[in-house]
Amino acid sequence: MKDLELSDVVRIARLMVPSRDVDGPDAAPPQPRVGDVATVVGALGDDLYLIEHATDDGRSLWLAEFHIGELELVARGSE
Repeated sequence: MKDLELSDVVRIARLMVPSRDVDGPDAAPPQPRVGDVATVVGALGDDLYLIEHATDDGRSLWLAEFHIGELELVARGSE
């Protein structure tokens, strides 16, 4: 996959790590699941990206790091 850009929309295609550190507004944010659609909010290097999953009205559900191999591009953020 080509490098991702900020604001790209991605789908979680696979989880190389079944449980990971997740940040979010709740005390115990949910773990990401295959099929979740989220937005690239940061590039961390070494093919790692910071991804945010939010509700339709923009409320953040979780924020987590993903390897590019776990993600599928849905739409470019600039489109």
